[in-house]
Amino acid sequence: MRFLCLIFLTLIGVHCPAQKKQSSTPIESIPVDQVWSGHPVGFDILTTDRYQYLAYYDADRIMVIAQRPLDSREWKKTKLPSILGWDSHNYIELGQDKEGYLHVSGNMHVVPLVYFRSEKPENIDHFESLSMTGNNENRVTYPVFFKDKDGELYFQYRNGGSGNGITYWNRYDTQSKTWTGLFDTPVFDGEDEANAYMTQPKLGTDGYFYIVWMWRLTPTANTNHNLSCIRSLDLIHWEAMSGEPMTLPIRWRNTKAVVDPVAPWNGLINMSFQISWDTDKTPYITYHKFDNRGISQVFTSRWEKTASQPGAWQTYQLSQWKEFTWDLNRSGSLSSSVSVSAITPDGKGNLTARFGHEKYGAGSWVLDRKSLKIKQTIPATAQDDAPDLPPLVLQPDMQLRTKMDNTGHYLLRWQALPANQDKARTDSEPTPVELVLYKVDK
Repeated sequence: MRFLCLIFLTLIGVHCPAQKKQSSTPIESIPVDQVWSGHPVGFDILTTDRYQYLAYYDADRIMVIAQRPLDSREWKKTKLPSILGWDSHNYIELGQDKEGYLHVSGNMHVVPLVYFRSEKPENIDHFESLSMTGNNENRVTYPVFFKDKDGELYFQYRNGGSGNGITYWNRYDTQSKTWTGLFDTPVFDGEDEANAYMTQPKLGTDGYFYIVWMWRLTPTANTNHNLSCIRSLDLIHWEAMSGEPMTLPIRWRNTKAVVDPVAPWNGLINMSFQISWDTDKTPYITYHKFDNRGISQVFTSRWEKTASQPGAWQTYQLSQWKEFTWDLNRSGSLSSSVSVSAITPDGKGNLTARFGHEKYGAGSWVLDRKSLKIKQTIPATAQDDAPDLPPLVLQPDMQLRTKMDNTGHYLLRWQALPANQDKARTDSEPTPVELVLYKVDK
């Protein structure tokens, strides 16, 4: 499928060749703006029942919020007082509370919190620049807005640096329009020795919220270790998969929730790791690490129960690539050389996972449900179960960038030069590129 090829090759900087269209229905496209292309940095898109909101950096690197009614092609735009440097960590995150106020955070890498809230619900004309709780907001990175089962808004962030950081959660009160710390403690505490790289809480098919994370010792990416997982019914009380309670904060020295005890320098990387569920609610965690020869491979860990075993994580190697080792002995923002999707049922009794690889290209695996061995590999360009996007001619050295919205019906597309480990480029700045929105549902 060309659409999935676009999504996955975005991560590794490979352009998918054009394919013949299989449908006569054109993809709806809406131009947005000319945007910055000097390095990759995440934009965001949020779709509600009435409006669509975008957050991006324009051609002058200024943070912009755009809004349109869903029945209109015209954008209203507001520039915020935040200007992007050269750091690819500085993505933008959008959230909306129950009253319709828009929340924006981003352009941060170990700097004081950058946070804006709209002055009126469902209106982007004016924003206030605010703190949240006023505590532990001096060295902030990785903002994430998420919601609980009742639609209440939360905010996750790290305070501190790579290899020495602490993760906090705040909860928003719509009546008082204030944020408070959800706990009296952090959520993850690296104990001055590490920091946690985690997914945001993801609601599983069994009604639990899950978090998957790994610890890192230093800014060097290859010091990630100990892939771990916890779950909760209410975001307050957490447990390991065994059911053993986990007291907050989760500390670096606490190994009760470890899924795969990967040691540092073994290729565990905080990119493309995620959790998914089979039709029987069994969780799978997909991720990258090195095999025993030091070759980059894709793995998955599955929670398994037997007559003699109440439950344990079992790890399987999915890929069988013969060579290539992703160089992770570096710091700063890295381009993704190997990527993998979540594992999903294919409706035919098998499981599937999509992959991207710098050397071996992209595609999908059909996996045996029991053994998790690959039954078939389908090259991405040979798949065709999603509509084609219009062809995109990449400028020299640029890579495709995309961002799917929260509904799965809209996709942002643009292009940018690859990551440069967060360093300024010495050559001339590239020309701005077009940011376009596509409606991609069939």
